Amino acid sequence: MKKRILDIVGKVDYPYTCALVNNQRMGFLDEVEETTRIKLLTVSEGEGRRTYERTLAFIASYCIRKINPNLRVNIMHSYGDALYGEIEGKDGKDIVYDLEGCLKKITKENKRIQKFMFTKEEAMRRLESENRKDDIKLLKYLSKDTIPLYFIDGYYVYFAGPLLPFTGMLKVFDVVPFDPGFLILLPDRENVNKVSKIANRRKLFDTFQESKQWVKSLQISHVGDLNDAITNGSISTVIKVQEALHEKKISDIADMIKAKGARIVLIAGPSSSGKTTSAKRLRIQLRVNGFLPVVISTDDYFVDRERTPLSEDGKPDYDCFDAIDHDLLQRQLLALLDGKEVQLPRYNFFTGKSEKGRKLKLKKNGIIVLEGIHGLNPALTEKIPEREKFRVYVSALTQLNIDRINRIPTRDTRLIRRIVRDKHFRGISAAETIKRWPTVIRGEEKYIFPYQENADIMFNSALVYELAVLRVRAEVALRAIDYREPEYGESLRLLNFLSHFLPLLTEEIPPTSILREFIGGSSFKY
Repeated sequence: MKKRILDIVGKVDYPYTCALVNNQRMGFLDEVEETTRIKLLTVSEGEGRRTYERTLAFIASYCIRKINPNLRVNIMHSYGDALYGEIEGKDGKDIVYDLEGCLKKITKENKRIQKFMFTKEEAMRRLESENRKDDIKLLKYLSKDTIPLYFIDGYYVYFAGPLLPFTGMLKVFDVVPFDPGFLILLPDRENVNKVSKIANRRKLFDTFQESKQWVKSLQISHVGDLNDAITNGSISTVIKVQEALHEKKISDIADMIKAKGARIVLIAGPSSSGKTTSAKRLRIQLRVNGFLPVVISTDDYFVDRERTPLSEDGKPDYDCFDAIDHDLLQRQLLALLDGKEVQLPRYNFFTGKSEKGRKLKLKKNGIIVLEGIHGLNPALTEKIPEREKFRVYVSALTQLNIDRINRIPTRDTRLIRRIVRDKHFRGISAAETIKRWPTVIRGEEKYIFPYQENADIMFNSALVYELAVLRVRAEVALRAIDYREPEYGESLRLLNFLSHFLPLLTEEIPPTSILREFIGGSSFKY
């Protein structure tokens, strides 16, 4: 006999937000067999945190509707441990304070949130009454017979994942103005009984705002818009304009480097952000500006494997700063800038040893492009004068969302990129990629994200159409994961997410596109 998870586990409250049932992530409102083993998940990470975020977004949307039915809330992206949103239809901070008051009032009232399964036609009719055109456009393309809608006080909304069953379970949050919108502060990951602090990530935020202008140029803000473009044939123009925007941005970066007179370009970014292709495209634009660029990778400066520092689990920590010979790197960079010839190292990943590499000497108009995860860490180039350096941060900052309040985490885009690349080029299964992902995240949070604001410029490598292309390749890899494997639940979550996108073929994607780094067919050599 099936029962709701909420009825099986009995009284449940914060910080628990959802459950793991036979390797599958489920909400407390979902039904399972009574004999099923259930593990509760907390707000600190993963699906537990996403469930909390979605519920806050739902109640924020509900509150704005109560405050003024002519207003709309857009939950756009993360900002550190916060959600950034904007309100359409009215400017000023007063509405943000109204939103804060409403959110706190609703949580104190501990209102019940219900989940209903409707036929597709019935779900769309109910959303029409809410004037949710973006949701209707999205659901039109979903190949599902029944659609889940969440409900509170006559207000129906579609969500791509579970919500909390009661508003009173939203215990730790705050709402603050953040021009031109607002932030919903989430619980601190280390201490979930405290609200997180506002991060200092203004450059990253400005890059998101620039991308908002990009989607306006493309006339694609949500997944439904993208699916429309695929079905009506205008996707060809979308691809061309998006790639042109990327090319223009890289050209602008090359102009900025020339204007500063820098001789070393430092490129860093998280996993699967497209750093390698971005560096290669920047090399071309630097050639256009009269430079003769040479590329050096910090990966070639790895210390011998037996000297690699160990992480807390006793395994080699290849992401840590001391895993590379940064003293040798700085000496060679200084020598190159001084016009001397150096012999670069070359790291042998099979033997774990450093070997002799190519000899290099900068020409009069030479410029060094240094790529690696520690590129923005000041300690990497502390002996090199600031006037000689230009720092570029590359990341895939997702430009579109599922709809106004169903956001797409940038980390999901990068994970799907990596699943496709690992399977296609490295023979690594999706299960293994998912298994390694938490370690990748820890490395990014420790060694990359703290230094991202040191960048002179940020480059958003995300493509508005890419998930439609990655869908087919990722689905094949994800469906190979057995239901008994621990990674099965994450594979189902990603498959459900990708089901919102219509598949898109690759013929129109240019050979220099960043996407080619992950799907193949690039004109660059890697």
